[in-house]
Amino acid sequence: MSKEEKNIRYSWHLLLIVALFLFLYGIAVYDYIMTVSHNQGYFEYLRYDQTVIDYFTNYPLGLLILWTINVFGGIVTLLLMLMKKEIAFYFSVATFISMFLLDFITFGFRNRWNVIGTKASATDILMLILTSGLCIYNYFLFEKSYRRML
Repeated sequence: MSKEEKNIRYSWHLLLIVALFLFLYGIAVYDYIMTVSHNQGYFEYLRYDQTVIDYFTNYPLGLLILWTINVFGGIVTLLLMLMKKEIAFYFSVATFISMFLLDFITFGFRNRWNVIGTKASATDILMLILTSGLCIYNYFLFEKSYRRML
């Protein structure tokens, strides 16, 4: 291990980005667990009607896998960023791709916008945009490492 690797210094922007995304992905993990477990109290709190409950009750396995990668890939990305591991970039890309595919399929073919509503749909699209920003941030964060590989 080099002297540079032993003396890890965190920039303020890295800590700010990780804190922001930890908050956002933390909400996503909570939502994922409550939704996948079909928590009736959670559905009532969000004022979901039977259509929304049925939508998530009969969720296809492929979409569930994409959703799982999306939610937990984001958390793993943040941990890898804190550990200053270059692979964080690839995890952020995998998270973005799974989120993009999930949104594309569910909005395009499963009527998601009408089923879960405008507010939740807009939040999902905002998270997709923010996650693309996280990919870009990770690219520049570890850009020097990629140059050394070439």
